[in-house]
Amino acid sequence: MASDIEAGEQAGTVLKKHRHDLGHEDHGPKIAAGTTRAIQILLGLWIALTLVFVVYALIDASRPKPDVSGPVSSGAE
Repeated sequence: MASDIEAGEQAGTVLKKHRHDLGHEDHGPKIAAGTTRAIQILLGLWIALTLVFVVYALIDASRPKPDVSGPVSSGAE
């Protein structure tokens, strides 16, 4: 039964809930949570913009190109 008791807790007492059991951040200072969220937002925007540019490039590549086979000037007239 010694394996059921975690370090720093007494036998017969209610086990303390850990941060991840309460829905909090697992590690790091609380001020870093905002930074982590900002990084996630930036990465999400980066991915979204990349997808938008890929779709734009595909649409642009599928457009018919104008015919440039008009009169050719040699420049020696």
